[in-house]
Amino acid sequence: MGSVQDGPSLLAADLPIAPLRTIRYSALQSGDPKEVGRLLEACIHEGFFYLDVTDGEENPAVLQKVDEMYDFMREWFGQPDEVKQEVLSSNYTDGYKPTGIFAGVRENTRDAYETLKVSHMGIKKGATNPPPYLQVRKGMFESYLEACNQIALRLLICLSSQLGLDKSEALENFHQDKEDSNSTLVLLKYPYQEPDLESHQIGHNKHTDIGSITVLFTDQWGLQVLSAADQGQKEEQWKFVEPRRGCAVINVGDSLRFLSQKKLRSCLHRVVPAKGQTVDRYTIAYFLRPSNSATFVDSNGELVTATNWHDRKYEVFKATHADQRKDTILTGGLEPISI
Repeated sequence: MGSVQDGPSLLAADLPIAPLRTIRYSALQSGDPKEVGRLLEACIHEGFFYLDVTDGEENPAVLQKVDEMYDFMREWFGQPDEVKQEVLSSNYTDGYKPTGIFAGVRENTRDAYETLKVSHMGIKKGATNPPPYLQVRKGMFESYLEACNQIALRLLICLSSQLGLDKSEALENFHQDKEDSNSTLVLLKYPYQEPDLESHQIGHNKHTDIGSITVLFTDQWGLQVLSAADQGQKEEQWKFVEPRRGCAVINVGDSLRFLSQKKLRSCLHRVVPAKGQTVDRYTIAYFLRPSNSATFVDSNGELVTATNWHDRKYEVFKATHADQRKDTILTGGLEPISI
């Protein structure tokens, strides 16, 4: 069953830890004005926070689904490469991606993680010839996607209320379940690597997320956020997000930043091996994305649809580091263009 491995007792003393707020989901469900206010503050200032899902309506069931998903991932990713290659992704929302497709953390390297994706629309509409993992575990994916979707929508409803948005501007209205979107569940495996091998391709390059809300569960170290400079420091610092049992890690994505007229912060983050960790790293990420037809002004100052931003950003993920620096897309406009 899923559990925190190489956890805080082993690693925290040696790692710089991001001071993220913890928001209680049960308090958001009950409309607690103080907690809703804290949610807005987290989304404005840090763009990342912990969401405690250990109590409240049906919340413990979410954690049971997380454990079930971990068990599935260890089994599925443990298959021979030729089996996984049979369901290679033909788009950006479903199927398998091996390591090395995107740019890596270090200059002129590629990434070091593999993924399996299940799209929200793919589950809803169904496929005439679904892949084996959907034929056997469709119920598991359906229930997990629905649970995470409800969490993300609740966050949007709370943010709309706290921002004083009228019905036509409410953030949740850009995420209608009846409309097509690129919302996707992504299962990620980062094979264990020695963190001090300079020539080795590692991790997941710095980026901002494409969509609106990311609901992420992980029981292992590796995720870093670019935190605001501490007192006495001149520059922002990469700090690790501590894995916490019973908490999802939530972050604001580009689309929500743009839809909020940049009131909300989409924070830069990456994944690197943590010194002292000795196991593979598994992450379960649900990406809530706007309806494909939703429009906003992007980091280049252009009016685009959500699906256009989604597809362009994935193309940039695959580009070389030199090409990535020629545009604002990879980092959502949070870093200057370098040519």
